[in-house]
Formats: sequence, C-alpha cells, structure tokens
Amino acid sequence: MKHERGFSLVELMVVVSIGVLLLAWGIPSYSTWKTKHDIENEMVQFYSDLQLGRMTAYANKVVSGILWGAAASSTSITSYQIMTDVNNTGTIDSGASQVAGTGTVDPKYPIICSADQKSVSFDGRGFLYTANAPDSNNPITFSVNAPLGSAAAINCVYVTSTRIILGKMNAGVCKPK
Repeated sequence: MKHERGFSLVELMVVVSIGVLLLAWGIPSYSTWKTKHDIENEMVQFYSDLQLGRMTAYANKVVSGILWGAAASSTSITSYQIMTDVNNTGTIDSGASQVAGTGTVDPKYPIICSADQKSVSFDGRGFLYTANAPDSNNPITFSVNAPLGSAAAINCVYVTSTRIILGKMNAGVCKPK
C-alpha cells in the first residue's frame, strides 16, 4: 500500500486560522505604529524646514522663513513653503521668493500654530522676527493635531527668539526631547 504525503484538511484549517488570528492582532498594531511614525516624521520635517529658513536668513542676511499663506487658517497649517524676502520689505508674504530647491509641503496631519499669524520669519542674524516681536519666554509652539492614541515621542516644535526645539506636548506645553 502506498502512503500519500500532504496535509489533511484539518491541518490546513488550523494553519489558516492561526494566520488569520495573527493578522487580526497585527493590523491594528501596524496602523498605530504607522500613525506614530508619520507624526514624528512630520515634526522632524517641519523642524528641518524651520532650520533651513533660519539658516537661509543668516547666510543671505535677509528675512527668510516659512509661509503658510493666506488660504490657510492662521492657526492650522495644511501646506507651507520656505520663503525669502527678495524685495527687502522685511516680511515673508506672497511677494517673497521660494527658497531654491524647495517646494510646497503638504503635511499629512494639520500643524497647529499657537500664534495667530501666517508665517514665521527670521531676520538676517537668524533671530525670530515678527511684527509683534514675541517674548522669548513665550515661544511660538507648533504641534500636530494627532489622532487619539498615536502616542508619538515627538509631536511639537517650539521657536524662541534664538532656538528651534523639538519636543513632546505634555498638558498643553511643548517639553524638549
């Protein structure tokens, strides 16, 4: 008598059910990890863009920074550009020129700004420059309007007159990382 080798239907059903259970457990974990990663990546990108605006201002001795434009809410940023003042008006506005090699950035999650303004500018020395001259003890804070349960390790950036710092929002305050 010849023995056939292979899997029985019961063995196949057990393996398939174990695979389904692992997927049911793994997909929500992956989704949470992906959201957390996206938020952290977005804040690091925004931090880098702020630093680029600051260094462009310092290197070219002109006002430079980030403009999120007239179409957006003054406190919710859905897209922004790194701009430099080529007209020597002392402001970053629609008449400013985009920094070479950069484009419009469209964050996945809206970035919330603590100040009611349309841009963050740095003067020719690399210091924070605004018409209202904010107090360095009261920095401008940017945070991500994150979905519940994201628990990102980095979810805010704050800008003082001399520094740009990544952090984690805790009880409405951006604490440095």
